[in-house]
Amino acid sequence: MMVQSIVEACPNLLYLNLSCTPVTNEAMRALSRSSLSLQYLSLAYCHRFTDKGLKYLTTGKGCHDLVHLNLSGCTQMTVDGFIYISTGCPSLKEIVINDMATLSDGCVVGLITRCSSLCSLSLLDTPHLSDTAFKAIAEVSKLKAFSTEGNGRITDTSWKALCRSSPGLRKLHAAECPRMTDACLKSVATLKNLHYLDISRCNKVSDVGVRFLTEGFSAAKLRELNLSHCSRICDMSVMRIAQRLLKLYHLNLSHCSSLTNSSLECLSGSRVCSLDLSGCSIQDQGLGALEGVCLKKLVLSECVHITDVGVEKLLKRLRELEHLDVSHCVSLSDQTIKALSFYSRALVSLRMAGCPKMTDMAVQYLTAGVRYLRELDASGCVLLSDRSLRLLERCCPPLASITLAYCCGISRLAALRLQPRVQHWKNSADDPPLWFGYNNMGQMLEPIRSPSKSDVTSREGEPTEQTVDEENGKLT
Repeated sequence: MMVQSIVEACPNLLYLNLSCTPVTNEAMRALSRSSLSLQYLSLAYCHRFTDKGLKYLTTGKGCHDLVHLNLSGCTQMTVDGFIYISTGCPSLKEIVINDMATLSDGCVVGLITRCSSLCSLSLLDTPHLSDTAFKAIAEVSKLKAFSTEGNGRITDTSWKALCRSSPGLRKLHAAECPRMTDACLKSVATLKNLHYLDISRCNKVSDVGVRFLTEGFSAAKLRELNLSHCSRICDMSVMRIAQRLLKLYHLNLSHCSSLTNSSLECLSGSRVCSLDLSGCSIQDQGLGALEGVCLKKLVLSECVHITDVGVEKLLKRLRELEHLDVSHCVSLSDQTIKALSFYSRALVSLRMAGCPKMTDMAVQYLTAGVRYLRELDASGCVLLSDRSLRLLERCCPPLASITLAYCCGISRLAALRLQPRVQHWKNSADDPPLWFGYNNMGQMLEPIRSPSKSDVTSREGEPTEQTVDEENGKLT
C-alpha cells in the first residue's frame, strides 16, 4: 500500500529503490499502472514477489521505459519471470543479477531475448551458468560493461564470442573463473576501449596471456588491472605492464606468489598511482628499488618480510602518498610511523592493523606530523594505551574514522570519551585472534621464516613455461 501511495502521488518518479523490503505482487501491479516514467528500479533481495507480479509489467503501461533493473538475490524467480521482464521492459540498458545460485541458462536466454539495448550486465556469484548463456548474450548484446565472478563453467569460447560481439567493451570483471586461460586474454587484447580488467584468481593465466594483453589494442587505454592471486604471473609480466600500459592507474598484484623483489624494480618510472602488493614475498631490497613512481595509494598488507628500514627508504620517494596499508606487517615498529609523519604529510588513510610492535609513540608521531588524516585502523596494536586516545582526540576533526579492535591496553572509559568525536568508531579490548599470529603481549606465536630463493623465484615441482633472454629481455 505504501508503494502504491508513492507511485500514484509521484507520476514522474524516475528512481525507486525497494531493495530488501517485503514488497509483494501488489507492489508490482501498482508500478505497472502508475510508474510511466520510471527508469531505475531495484528489487534486490526482495523475496516475496513472484513471477505473477512480474507478469503485470507486460500488461500495464508502467515500467516500459526502465533503463536499470537490479534483481540480485531474488532466487524465487523462474524462467517465466525473466521472460516477462524481457517482454515488458525492452528498453533495459543495465541489468544486475548478483548472488543468484539458482540462475540457469534458460533464465538468461529468456531475459535478453528482447533487450537489444543492453549495454551493462552483472552476473556475480551465478555458478551454474554455462557457455550457452554467455553465447546467447554475445548474440544479442553489444556490451560496454560485463561482470561475472565465481563461475567455473564458462570457457574461452564464450570470452571469444563476447569480445567479438562487443568491441566497445570498457569494463570486464572476470574474477575467480578457473577455466579462463591465456587464449582468453588474446581475445581481450582485441578490445580497443577497455579501461578496467579484473582477472583475479584465474590461476591458468600466465605470462603468455599478459604478453597478449600488453601487445594488443587494450594496452592503449587500460586504467585498472587486477591480477590478484594469479600464481603464474612472474616478474617479466610486471616489466611488460610497466613498459606498455602507459595509462595504467591502478595495479593489483596481491598474493602473486611468483613475484620477487625484481618486480618492483621493473615498476620504476611507471605511471601507476595505486599499487597493491598484499601478501607478496617482497623484502626491503625490493622496496628500495622502487623509484620514480608517484604513488598515491600503496597496500603492503601481509608483507611480513619488510622492515622499518625498507619502508623508510620507500617513503622518502613517496611525498604525495595519501593512502597506506601496512596491516599485518609484523616486523614494523614506531620507526615506520616516524618516517611516515616526516615524509608523507598528505596522508589521508592509514591501516596498521595487526602490527604488534606499534606503541603510543607511533600515535604521537602520527598526530604530530600528519595533519589531514581522516581514517585510522590500528586494530590489534596491543601495546597502545589510553594515552593514544588522548593524542587522537586532538585530531578530531579531520580524523573521522577510528578502528581499534583487539586493543586490550585501551580502557573502556577512554574509548567512550573519544567515540562521540568521530563519525565511525569501532573498539574492543578482546585478545587478538590466533590468526593474527601473536598474543596480547605482542609476542609472536610462531617465528617468521625468511623466504628462500626457491620460494620467491619459482614454484617447486612445476615446469617452467618460458625462459628469459637476459640480453634483449625477450621471452623464449
